[in-house]
Amino acid sequence: MDSQHRHELKTNELADGLKHLPQLLKDNANTIIGIILIGVALITWPMFSKMSRQKEMAEQTEITQSIQMLDQDIYAVLQAPADDTLAQMEALDTLLINADTLLEKSIDNPNLAAMARIKAAQAIRTELHLRKDVDAGMLERQIQKAESAYQEAFEIADTPTIKAMAQFGLGLCSEELGQTDQAAEVYRQIVEDESYKATVLPAQAQRRLDTLADNTEVFNFAAVPLVIEEAVETEEVIEPVVVETADTTDEPIAEETVEETAETQAEVQ
Repeated sequence: MDSQHRHELKTNELADGLKHLPQLLKDNANTIIGIILIGVALITWPMFSKMSRQKEMAEQTEITQSIQMLDQDIYAVLQAPADDTLAQMEALDTLLINADTLLEKSIDNPNLAAMARIKAAQAIRTELHLRKDVDAGMLERQIQKAESAYQEAFEIADTPTIKAMAQFGLGLCSEELGQTDQAAEVYRQIVEDESYKATVLPAQAQRRLDTLADNTEVFNFAAVPLVIEEAVETEEVIEPVVVETADTTDEPIAEETVEETAETQAEVQ
């Protein structure tokens, strides 16, 4: 077979393949599309993965800075002059605004979101302790806000340490609302939870339990017997008085002197 004949055969095969290509594509459309999608995913996955990591790092950096800002706000309140009420109020208001802003942030990482809510709740409670004029209504509203943040953190956290921190915060809120029985129950749950044993929270919860027990202990004092002292009659003892008189043999005694002597003797008797 010469080269010209072989060329003609190849040309005919190519033409025949092109002729049946549309039907071939139609019959294998799903397979072809799947292969194309796999190829695109293999190409774009590293890009998306890198972008996701960058987004997560940026989010973590932003939340970390917000948490650090709360610590700086608390320090600013403590450093405000004691006689400058306006400066103190401005620092407290700034602390509350930043805490509320942190609570409103949408965070994808569950543990980071939980920690942000815990720190915001701590800032809200700290502001109450540092503010001088807190009425009962404000106390209840702010503690309930902190309590909601702790509860949300407890529900979304993945690690035992963060979950225990959130639960411990719930116990503190109950204490501050005067709900000592509920607080004690929360602390007992922390102490008894096996998943928290590797953290420091069970020891802290036990200390709070001991403090609650000391504060609620009732001391019964023994009655003091009433002692009635009987009156003691005393007799007045009058010692005799010796009155020396002058010798009357040589010198006469005046009449007045004799009478005074007689009266004195009568009083003594």
